[in-house]
Amino acid sequence: MNRAESDVHPDDPDFDLRLDRHGDVDLLSLTGRLDSVACLILKQYVVNALVRRVPPLFVVDLGGLAAIDRCAGEILVSAARHARVAGGRLIVVGGGLLPAHVEGDIEVSASVGAALSELGGPRS
Repeated sequence: MNRAESDVHPDDPDFDLRLDRHGDVDLLSLTGRLDSVACLILKQYVVNALVRRVPPLFVVDLGGLAAIDRCAGEILVSAARHARVAGGRLIVVGGGLLPAHVEGDIEVSASVGAALSELGGPRS
């Protein structure tokens, strides 16, 4: 069992997310534990970000997460593929939490500021 799947504990902080716009770039910041129930919420926000702007440009910051499960990794892989097909990009910050099976499919950046700069948005 990988670290991402084994670290989901009931005493971790509750899941929360924040959506901010930085020019043409959407920034989705996640905190708490991202488990199967929270994945449904994440999926809604990701779908909205993908259709809000063509091409979709967005950053997903995992830096505030205590844990992430396999479902969330699959959502991010699917979103990254959709963004690329539509001529856009999705960049993940804090990719160390990603399940091992998705790491090669997602573009990762060292910081939110670097990711926003790369996508042409103002730095936070």
